This record gives sequence, C-alpha cells and structure tokens, in this order.
Amino acid sequence: MGNERATSGRPDRTKCCIAVYGCAKNQVDAEEMASRLIAAGYEVTGDVSRADVVIVHTCGFIEDAKKESIRGIFHALEMTKSRTDGSTPVIVTGCLSQRYPDELLREIPEIAGVAGTAAPRDIVQIVDEVLGGKGTSKPAEPEAPAPQPERCEKASCEAVTPGNRRVRYVGEPGRGAPGGDGSLRFDSYLTKPWAYLRVAEGCRHHCTYCAIPSIRGPLRSRPEDEVLAEAKHLSSLGVVELNLIAQDLSDYGYDMEGKRLLARLVRKLSAVPGIRWIRLLYVRPDGVDGELAESMALPNVAPYIDLPVEHGSPRILRLMGRPGPEEILKAVDTLRRSVPDLYLRTTVITGFPGETEQDVLETMDLLCAIRAHRVGVFPFSREEGTPAYSLPAPVPESVARERAEAIRRQGLRLAAESGASMTGKDIEVILERPSARPGFWIGRGLHQAPEVDGVTYVRTPGAEKGRMVRARVTSSGILTLFAQETPI
Repeated sequence: MGNERATSGRPDRTKCCIAVYGCAKNQVDAEEMASRLIAAGYEVTGDVSRADVVIVHTCGFIEDAKKESIRGIFHALEMTKSRTDGSTPVIVTGCLSQRYPDELLREIPEIAGVAGTAAPRDIVQIVDEVLGGKGTSKPAEPEAPAPQPERCEKASCEAVTPGNRRVRYVGEPGRGAPGGDGSLRFDSYLTKPWAYLRVAEGCRHHCTYCAIPSIRGPLRSRPEDEVLAEAKHLSSLGVVELNLIAQDLSDYGYDMEGKRLLARLVRKLSAVPGIRWIRLLYVRPDGVDGELAESMALPNVAPYIDLPVEHGSPRILRLMGRPGPEEILKAVDTLRRSVPDLYLRTTVITGFPGETEQDVLETMDLLCAIRAHRVGVFPFSREEGTPAYSLPAPVPESVARERAEAIRRQGLRLAAESGASMTGKDIEVILERPSARPGFWIGRGLHQAPEVDGVTYVRTPGAEKGRMVRARVTSSGILTLFAQETPI
C-alpha cells in the first residue's frame, strides 16, 4: 500500500497510518505529518488493520501518478473494512486532493475528508476534525497555526457536513511558508543514514505541460538559517547524506533576494559537522552557473546532479517553455569544467503535441552529447489547466509510449556502459543495511541517489549502518554494482 510509515508508541494511543505516493517531496510531507501527529500524542503505525485513521498522501502531477494514487485510496478503503467496527476513516491529502477536492468527495463517498498541499502543517487539526474530537491531540504548533475549519483563510477551505464528519480542508496553493521546525524529524522515525532536505516549495516557472505551480503554488524558499538548523538536527540523528529537493532547486532564494542562492547554501551546508555527502536533485539547466559548479567541487558535495532536459528538439523545447539544447549543453559544460567526473541523471518527455520521429532522434542525440548516465522517461500527460492541454497535433498515447520505450532502452544502454566503466575502480560507498547474501552489505556510491539509481553490494568483514567504506568494483549490472571493501 504505497509507502507506509511507522514508528513506535503506546498501545492505548489513537493510531494513524500514512500511505505515501509520488515523489521525494511527498515523502518529506509524510515525515512532517507523522512527526506532528506523534508530538500531538498520536501513534503512527504501518499496519492498516491497527489504524484508527488512515491518511493517503497522493500525487496528482501526471495521469499515471493520479491513477496510482486513486488505486491507493481504494486499497486503503478496502483494507479498513477488516476493522470489526468498520469505523476507520480515510483522509486523502496531497496534490490529488488539492486539484480535485470536490470530485474526490463526490466520486468516493467512503472517504472521510480531503486536505490539500497544506496538510502536513495542519494535519493534527485535520485528524482531530475527522475524528470528531475523539483523537488524543494537542493544538497545532504556534509557529504554523492551522486555520479553524469553520472559518478558514480561503473560501474554498471549509468543513462540510459536520454531522458525518466529512471534511474538506483545501485552500489556495502556496498558503504559508514551507518547512517548519526541523526538530520534528524524530530519531525514532528516521531509520536511514540519509534524508531528503526540502529547501523550497512551489515554482516560479511555467512550463506549458506542468500543473505544479497551480498545485504547489509560487516559489517559497525556506530561510537559510532554518535549512541549516534542520541539517544540523538531521546530522545529530545520524544522517550523513543530505539530498536537497525542491520543485526547482536552482531557484532557491530567488524569491527572497532576487537572485539564486543555491551555491551559497551548498557551501554553508558543506560545513555542517557530520554531513559527508550533499546531493542536488532537480536543477534546471538555465539555473546552472559557474558559482554553482564551483560549489559542487567541494569535497563533501557529490559529483552528481539531476538535470532534466525534457527533450532534445529545439522546436519542442520552445513549445514546452523549457531551456533549449544550447543552454543544456552550456550547463553541462560549465558543470564538467569544475566537476570532471560528474554523474548526470536526466528526464525526458515523449509524445508532446507536434512531436515527430525526427524530434525523437534529436532527443536521443542530445542524451549522447551530454553523456547522460541515467535517463528517466515519461509519455506526455495532457493536464487540464496547462497551456499544452489545448495544443494542436496531439500524439497518440500508444505512439508516445513506443517512443518512451525506445528512449528507455537507450537509457539502459547508457547506464550499462556507465556501470561497466566503473569496474576495477575504487569508490566510496555508504552502507545502509545487511544483504541476504552472506558477507555483503547493501549501500550506494556517490553516483547512486536514494531509491532511483540502484545499489552497490559490498563484501565487507564487518559493517554498521551509515558507515562509509572504500570499495573496489568487481562487476556491474545496469543498476547494480558489486564491490569488495578495500583498506583506506
């Protein structure tokens, strides 16, 4: 059921189960919700059958993600039927409910309520409202006051039909600042030696296919001192790797000072004691400059970047409202001047309206030109409310998927070549958990972001979670390396 989050608690406390769908930002949302609920006296469990309330935190970015989230909602409803009293409410939160609150309440009458993208901050009050005051809770934190259901800041945010406890808690996107008290990320909740660190929310760009600005709102960067405080707190909990995330990481600070401040933030984060790796996820090509490239050359900044190109055709990129091939090539060249061993992940969209076979070939050529190591590819999703929704010359879905498969195969070849080139080399690996293979631990190298880039199996005589080791790569697969620990 998605990614259920759990932590320990007293058996007599009201129990919440959180199922997470979508991106890393949703995972951070779920961590914040769980932490706030725990601080308010709730217990968070991964066992739906034990839960007194289930929260399904959804993605509504593209059609496939929407379908997955809807399946998750129905799965949660089905699982809660196993409760003998049949009274376990299901709350739907996140991007899907931000976009379609009324539709969800109308089409799925079994759900107890919907809450939008502000749900992480307001989750205690939302759960209290759904439970009709029966939950064990305290008021929301004073630094992020939750609106009262009967009188919200926005007219579209309201409690409905209180008699049957169905709650509609959805306001305009972008209400309030992102983030909050980083100390809410409890030791009992964080179980890995790495963490996502969100530095901003929302986006100031308007790519013609993207609904994110209408879902998550405009760019809102977290204050630098708040980000640094959370990084220090995470380090105190044993986290050694920070993966920086935002809708557009490269724009961090633009809303605060009228200029990009990511490079400065990276330099300051690199000085946080105990943090060994800092990784940048989702940087627009036109957000790359020499200062950012130089910050990536710092010893504890991973030579890794997630740089979405989205396409290789100048014509299609113009229609998308994205940086063109020249800007993409310039960005990669700037990065590799400072970081020669840069590991590059990117994403591509196929089937954009008007796309031809020649456009696809140009995309494949660009992937080779930038020497991409990992390629994620998605068929175009026609999203209502976006300029691309009404563009002429739509590409049939079957054709878009065929083209996506062709680029996916190219991406696998590039990944295999990258893995083969590492055989015989010494790499640094962070160990995460013991393997079922005797004598091996599972970890990741600098080139492997959590959850998307595969793992490295390290043969080691003795290890512990979070330990950094040097290992020599002995063999490779497309997404997997095998290595032997070597003396430092």
